[in-house]
Amino acid sequence: MSRTAPQKQSAASETPVQRRRKVRLIPNAITLAVGQNLRHFREQSGMTQLELAMSAEVERTRVSKLELGLVNPSVLTLATICHVLGITLADLFSDIRLAHPPTTEGGPLRRANQAVLDKKPTPKRTKAPGKAAAK
Repeated sequence: MSRTAPQKQSAASETPVQRRRKVRLIPNAITLAVGQNLRHFREQSGMTQLELAMSAEVERTRVSKLELGLVNPSVLTLATICHVLGITLADLFSDIRLAHPPTTEGGPLRRANQAVLDKKPTPKRTKAPGKAAAK
């Protein structure tokens, strides 16, 4: 029984799932800005990544990835870290003026498995004038 080296698949023979995994969503401008602010406040408080991680009950590598903008943290994780640093979530986001438009308006995907709608959003319904809500 002879073994042969595995053959690399060409881009044309890749499945949609394999192609989708190549989408690079992070870091983006928002995660990078949050990471920079987080590092600033951590250094201002005189804490190391390890000290912050232990106090916030997260892994040190998680703090590193947050500061580098390589992960999209939950609000709970950020709130815990802010509590340890003695700041608020508002402080962490205070100078970030970035926006992330929806994909249907030309914004980038937020995650690799995100569905994209092909239709335009429906306009808001308004009540006809003079009609009161029936009770």
